[in-house]
Amino acid sequence: MSSESLKRDRSVHFDDSEQSEPNTKNKVRSLNRTRTNDFGCPVYYQGKIFHFQLSSAFQYTSYVILFFCQYDLQNYSKFIQNGALPIVITHDQPHIHSVYATVGHSTSSLTFTPSFILASDGLDRLISVSFKSVNIDTLDMIRSVIIIDSDLNVVYTHRVRSNRSFPMKSILNCFE
Repeated sequence: MSSESLKRDRSVHFDDSEQSEPNTKNKVRSLNRTRTNDFGCPVYYQGKIFHFQLSSAFQYTSYVILFFCQYDLQNYSKFIQNGALPIVITHDQPHIHSVYATVGHSTSSLTFTPSFILASDGLDRLISVSFKSVNIDTLDMIRSVIIIDSDLNVVYTHRVRSNRSFPMKSILNCFE
């Protein structure tokens, strides 16, 4: 067997529907997992802006789910029940998150108070670059989801095509 055939496929696969996901791994069961670095960033959560550190989240949960550029978290309670903390990361600054997350603050504000953390990647884009969730040419965020376990291993990653939803069934399958 050649060494070329033993290499792990690290390419990004796009799926056009949640039902047909032949190229997506729902769980990475290999011992050769990709490890991520700890990071910190400003966040907005329950009316407050403060500094968040990824490693600190694992005092309370087994997994962190990073949603890049998406606010639709209908399955928040299911994530929490499965020991996962969902965090939405955008390039917006924390004061923009506070306006967006405060009901009635502006015409573009949410119509509900979010129960999830809104994190700011900041001007340097270091978080989205490190998770390959930014277009390097345009610096636009790529809609994606990354699940990290308490050992800072990347357990699941998925890039979402434009006009598609996050594959919630596949994401929830990671915790079964």
